[in-house]
Amino acid sequence: MLAIPRIGQEVVVDFLHGDPDQPIVTGRTYHASNIPPGALPGSKTQMAFRSKTHKGEGYNELLFEDAKGSEQLSLHAQKDMHTTVKDAQSLVVEAGNRTLTIQKGDEFKTVTEGNLTESICQARSTTANAVSVTTNANGTVPGTQLYEAQDAITLTVGDGTIQMTTDGILISFGGSNITVNGGGVSVNGSQITLN
Repeated sequence: MLAIPRIGQEVVVDFLHGDPDQPIVTGRTYHASNIPPGALPGSKTQMAFRSKTHKGEGYNELLFEDAKGSEQLSLHAQKDMHTTVKDAQSLVVEAGNRTLTIQKGDEFKTVTEGNLTESICQARSTTANAVSVTTNANGTVPGTQLYEAQDAITLTVGDGTIQMTTDGILISFGGSNITVNGGGVSVNGSQITLN
C-alpha cells in the first residue's frame, strides 16, 4: 500500500529500530485544519478511506456504512474511473432496481469478440429522438437482422402501421390497408393502382 501524505497533513513518526536517523511515517492524524470525512455522532457507523487531491480540494473515497438496515458501500471518483477485469465479471442485484445515469456525454458498449445477449422477463422500453441499427456482413456471417415475437410485432410511423401477428400481416395507412394471411391477400382503399 502506498499512501504519501499531502502537504499540511499531520503524521505520526516512528524510528526504525529506534534509530533517529531512520524515521518512518506510520500514520496520519486529523486536526483543526484537516478534519475527518464525517462528523460524530452522525458518522459513527461509517468507515472511510479518503484521499485528497494534490493541490486541490477534491478527493477519492471508499465508504462503508454499517448501520443495521442501511448498510451501504459507496465509491467516489473525483474525476475518471477505470476498471480492468482480467477474466470474468459477474454483477447480481438480488432485489430492488439498478439505475445508470449519464448526466452529460455518451455511452459506448463494445463486444470485440462474441455475442451480446439480453434476457428480459417482462417488457423493454426504449425512448430516443432517433434510433439507428446497422448490420455489417463479414466473411462468415451475413448482414441480417432477426426480430421474433410469439404474439405480435407492430411498427408505427404517424398514420402508418405494419402489424405482424400469428393470424397474418396488416399494412395500413389512413383508410387504406393490405391484409396478408393464409387465406390470401386483401387490398382496401379509396383508389387502388396496379402496375
